[in-house]
Amino acid sequence: MTWNAAGATKMPANHFALKTSVLVAVSSYFAYSLYWLTKSFQWMLEISLRPENYSPSAGLRFVDSYSLSGAYVMEFSGFLGLVLRVIGASYALIATVMLFKDRPLFSSSLKNKISNALFLEALYFFSFVPAIYYLLDLSVLPSTSRLFLSAGFSAQIVLISPLLIFLSLKLKKHVLGMGEASLSRLAVLSCLSYIIALWLIYIFKWAEMSALEGLNWLLTPPVVIAFLNTGVTLSLSVIFAVIGTLLSRGKNRREKAMKWWGLSAVFLSMHLIIYVLYCVNYGVAWMAQYGELWVIPFLGLGIYLLLKNPKIKSVQ
Repeated sequence: MTWNAAGATKMPANHFALKTSVLVAVSSYFAYSLYWLTKSFQWMLEISLRPENYSPSAGLRFVDSYSLSGAYVMEFSGFLGLVLRVIGASYALIATVMLFKDRPLFSSSLKNKISNALFLEALYFFSFVPAIYYLLDLSVLPSTSRLFLSAGFSAQIVLISPLLIFLSLKLKKHVLGMGEASLSRLAVLSCLSYIIALWLIYIFKWAEMSALEGLNWLLTPPVVIAFLNTGVTLSLSVIFAVIGTLLSRGKNRREKAMKWWGLSAVFLSMHLIIYVLYCVNYGVAWMAQYGELWVIPFLGLGIYLLLKNPKIKSVQ
């Protein structure tokens, strides 16, 4: 990094590969969010214009005004969350494009856009709260399904939202030359919590299915392939992220930390790639959309961190 005449930090101009990797990842995040907003808009339009035909996917224990109201609150809350996520993704995309214009990293304009993106992503997960209530109190699903699915939603809220809000506020108030180390640690911790939350989603899904189908079901072909993909590939991504987080606390070990984070990004991406290939190969391609497909481009970012491992220098 360099310091310009105004004292603002800039990303080195020769890091085109890094900027491109980030742009591809953020563009994927925006496209995935927009896809689900479009899909949800069609659903919201249908249940609004034809409420008599509405039936939530997880059913209703009692079909009365109270239950229907709770289900509708869940649907509209989820849709609002997607709207907020797309707006946040737009901020993130604009901020990434600004990096190509050699904008100062800590300029107020760029800081505000990144801060807004983080804050809106945090609010997106809070939109899951009505879904948790619906699952626990209104759904007809088996009790094990209701508990594990609501646990997955709760894990995302608890692990992701508070840290993203804190990071957003801290970034917006950040003054150049003050607290960069604490800001960096908070950003790393937020990334780790996000990855753990993604891992828990899959773990809870497997726990739900094994509770319904039996533990032996996990070891039957081809299910065992998908199960090992989560148990090995995604778990390694979490382990590598933990190692990277621990190493990032030491000044002389940050280059090694970046390599471990690169490995984490590669395995996170590989998990989704294997997931998509599994869905396509075994005739359930429609299920691929339910994976967090936007993280697939993290493969490029991970490879960059592994091979390039850029060194950050400050010069007067």
